[in-house]
This record gives sequence, C-alpha cells and structure tokens, in this order.
Amino acid sequence: MITHFLNRNRITLLSFLALFLISNVTLYSIFVNSNMMPTYLDVDRKSNGNTLICTFSFEEVLNYPNRMANKIPVEPNSTDHKIFEVDRNGNKVWEMIGLAQPHEIVELANGHLLIADTGYDRVIEVDYPNKNIVWEWKPELINWTRVNPNWSSSHYYNNPFAFDWSHLNDVDFQHRGAWNACLISIRNFDMIVEVNYTAEKFGPSNNPDNIIWYYGDYGDHSLLHRQHNPDYLSNGNIIIADSENDRIIEVNYTTKNVEWIYQGNLEWPRDADEMPNGNLLITDSLGSRVIQINKESKEIVWQYKGDLINPYEADLLENENVLIGNGIGGVVYEINPDGVIVWRYGLSYLKSVVYLNCIISILMGVLFLFFTYTKIRTINAVRGKNTKNYVIVGILIGFITISIIILLTYTSITILIFRILFSSR
Repeated sequence: MITHFLNRNRITLLSFLALFLISNVTLYSIFVNSNMMPTYLDVDRKSNGNTLICTFSFEEVLNYPNRMANKIPVEPNSTDHKIFEVDRNGNKVWEMIGLAQPHEIVELANGHLLIADTGYDRVIEVDYPNKNIVWEWKPELINWTRVNPNWSSSHYYNNPFAFDWSHLNDVDFQHRGAWNACLISIRNFDMIVEVNYTAEKFGPSNNPDNIIWYYGDYGDHSLLHRQHNPDYLSNGNIIIADSENDRIIEVNYTTKNVEWIYQGNLEWPRDADEMPNGNLLITDSLGSRVIQINKESKEIVWQYKGDLINPYEADLLENENVLIGNGIGGVVYEINPDGVIVWRYGLSYLKSVVYLNCIISILMGVLFLFFTYTKIRTINAVRGKNTKNYVIVGILIGFITISIIILLTYTSITILIFRILFSSR
C-alpha cells in the first residue's frame, strides 16, 4: 500500500527531495560564506559601545572530537577561529584571526586586549587595533616544580601535548596597588593561578616566580573540576564556576577555604559575576538559562531562558541590561531587566535548518494530503470505501503533526539533545 503510494507519486516526491537538498545546500552556503555560523563564547561590551565576540565556527564544533582523538592542533591563521568587533548596527569593524578557540577577552585601560587563546594554551596581550602580540604567557614554558615541589617532572603540568593540553579558558585583570595581576583559569589543570602581570611585562616572562597564588590541583575534584571564568570579588575573595561539580564557590584568597557554595540545581555552570547590589549573575549552561540570585538567601530573583541553548557567559552592562554569549545557539543577546531583547547579533544556523525543513515538510505533507484525500473521495464515489486509503491519510497527518511539534518546541528539543550529548563530558 505504502509502496504503491510512493511509486505513484515518485516524481512529486523526487521534486520535494530536490527542494530539500537545494534549500539546505543554499542555506549552508549562505552561512558559510557570510561567516554567520559560529559558536559565540565570551562577549564583552567595549567602552566605545561596540561589542567584542570570541568565536569559532560550527564546522570546528563538529571537528572537535576528531581533533581531541588525534591531538590535531588548529592550523595557523585559520579563519574558523577569531575575535571580532561589531558596532551597534551589527557592522564588523575589526577582526583578528591566528587564534584557536578563543574563550575570553578583556579590554585594558590602555586599549590593549587580553585574550585567553584556549586552543594554543596561552594568554596573549594584543595592541588593539594593530593586532601585534606584545605579551604572551604559556603554561608549557613554566617549570611547575618550582611552583610546587610535589609537581615533579612526570606530573601532568610538566608534560604538554599537541592539542587541548591545558584548555586555558579565562583571564581576568586586577589592579593591586603598585602592581597588576592576571587571574587565569587552566581548565584541564583543575586549577586557577594568579600571575604578577607587572613583573611579567618587566621580564623575563613565563617566570614561575611570578605565579603568586593558585587554587586547585590536578585530579583533586574536591577542589575544582574543569572550572570556568574565575573572578575577583569586591571583598578580595575569588568566585569560581566549578563547572563539572555543578556549583559556584567562593574561595577565601588568604586561607583558600571555600566560604560559600551555591548549587541550586545547576547544570554545568560556566560563569558567575558579582553585581553591584551583591547579587550574583550565573550562566547555567546546560540549564540553558541565565539567573540572578540573592547571595545571602540563594533565591533566584531574576531569570532568562528565551531561546538560549548552552549559553557560555553573561555580563551585566552599565545600563543594567545583560549581554549574553549564547554558545552553540549562535546569537548574542542584550536583554533588559524585563527580559526583552533590545539588541542581538547573529542568526542561529541550527534553528534556521530546523525551521526550513519543518516548513518544507509541512507544505509537502499538506499538498500530498490534499491530493490524496481528493483522489480517495473520487475513488470511493465510484468503487466504494477502501479503509487502506485512509491509512495513507493518517500517515500524512501524523507527518504534518510531528513537523509542527518540532517547529513549536525547537528550543526544548535542542536543549534536550545537547544535555544528552554533554552527559558524558
């Protein structure tokens, strides 16, 4: 019965399959050629009102397991990995390639940029807008035994390899009176370090004696487990998104004791920022939400989900809006306190593909349903009812219904898929 239906309508079916193929290839080409297909990580609003965005392409997301399995480093000057700057109208005004999975960018007072260049295991300082690297800090150049005698020559820290050895994913900057410091997150070390930036710039750089503080130890997951985005707090302590432990912790800078913990059903949190009112702004990545909590009561006082899919980080802006890097969702959002999108950059490739194919499927199903039902009525009027014909109608209605459900629940389905994919992270 179904085979008979397919044979009778094979030309129409082939036409629709051609439409599927041409539409998807065209959409893919548009995104690739316009570079509108990236994964957005850290996003920062500059003092001039423009926005800096750390990104690598969706193709690189797909290629990541292969790089990991075979330890294949990112090719020099790859255009799939970059930081770029856009103005309020979405025009790209500056771009820097030659990076590998950049995760964090900080604008310094002199206009220079600090970058956590994750795939190349380094922090670099760039003299914007010239793109010259004026300082570089690399864990592989550090004699870690001098930092801690327990870290011998055979320790993980002293044995770099080609790709994703350190996964250095964040840098923060702090004035310390007569000197300045960088707080650096080394995810695969399960550790954060504070480096005397002033001494590093004076030279020689990559001096282990310039590591003046650290927290964590490789494999000791009671302390940290693949953390993200540590920040200085106003009280001098350090706030850390302890990602694989699904918690946010505050570490006393002097004693290294954990003074405060928040878990609250978090799923792989990757950012926590102190707000001027003392609350915390938390990016709950696999929860696909950004929340604001009262630090004392630990109650959620504000939350945004929208179309967020695995967001990476969020910043509170001076106008009290929240700037969000929506990770694999492929869009940067600026959200006001009422949860309204007031600015956005980018267009989600995943969402575009799903919507395109669902709409084509619905149109195809409705067209087949109309002609099939018309034929059935004509045949029934001549030969009498045949219940087998109505099975085809039921299948078509089911096909249309599934397409509509996917269209209406895209965000929820995608979040569920990524939870499954990242469950073994």
